[in-house]
Amino acid sequence: MTYSKPSAWPRIVAFIAVFSIIASLTAVHTGRLFGHKLTHDTSAPAVTTQGETEVINTTTLAENITGYGGPVPVEIYLTDGRIDSVRALPNTESPQFFAKLSAAGLPQRWNGKTLDEASAMQVDAVSGATFSSKAFIANVSAGIEYARHNTSSVSADSGISVKQIAALIIILCAAILPLFFKKPAYRLAQQLANVAVLGFWSGTFIDYAMMLTFFSNAPVISLAWITTLVLLVVGFIYPAFGKPSFYCTWVCPLGSLQELAGRVSKKKIKLSATTVKRLDSFRQILWIGLLTLLYIGWGTAWIDNELFTAFIVQSASWIVLVVGIIFICLSVFITRPFCRFVCPTGSILKQA
Repeated sequence: MTYSKPSAWPRIVAFIAVFSIIASLTAVHTGRLFGHKLTHDTSAPAVTTQGETEVINTTTLAENITGYGGPVPVEIYLTDGRIDSVRALPNTESPQFFAKLSAAGLPQRWNGKTLDEASAMQVDAVSGATFSSKAFIANVSAGIEYARHNTSSVSADSGISVKQIAALIIILCAAILPLFFKKPAYRLAQQLANVAVLGFWSGTFIDYAMMLTFFSNAPVISLAWITTLVLLVVGFIYPAFGKPSFYCTWVCPLGSLQELAGRVSKKKIKLSATTVKRLDSFRQILWIGLLTLLYIGWGTAWIDNELFTAFIVQSASWIVLVVGIIFICLSVFITRPFCRFVCPTGSILKQA
């Protein structure tokens, strides 16, 4: 008896379908795709005047500098060569994260400085809102440099941190080593590293906010961009080569934490086949519903509050933290309940 090799076409079609979903969501949600604007540009000019005050608008000067949800433009008010104030313009950052910038007094740190003094400043990001604050700082820097030299060449993520290097190493280990090492001891070590480094230390994982940011911006070669690319390759390309759910199984810090919690007790709640089927149907219906909200532009705040954000404890909402704790407790008695029956990111990865 001879066996024919399974056709690769179903996997190719699935990948194209998933790519189309993410690309269309990005276009609808951000109006951009890989750095290209899909809507008519109605941006304000870079410099305007209000009496004796010059206003630098970074909407176009720093359009490729993004935070967690997209561009973070600012206006810089200058009078007699000194900065009067820095004001944030409308953006798509999560309000709960962005509010931390004002609470920390970030916009006021440049007040009263000359352009040269402001250019020389080293301003730290705000704890608990790192993505948003780094983008805010980079926008201010871009505006200051434009005012000084009429140029803009500032990157939002030009630095390389130990945290970023560690995250990339852990991801590469998870992407490569399981292909050769099958021992349980290695799996335990990888899961602990996923939770500690990718979860609580660096907050590195695939979620919708990350995917939309990656798809909306032009490629800018940096350690952060490479890390994101590797994650997406593991999440969406590996399944096309016969490794379904590889990211969820070997990389995802939340999946790892649930499985580690499951080691606490050998006694498990046995769910009937009917219950499992119904819960899986709930996951699919939930996924379709959440995608619909993104497409119609209503209730989109959920992408900033996926359960993964509970790892960023300083800025996570109390609701996300409570729900996260509940699911980890459930994981002691039910195998990976969030992954199997809820996870919106896992749902789209399952389609690849």
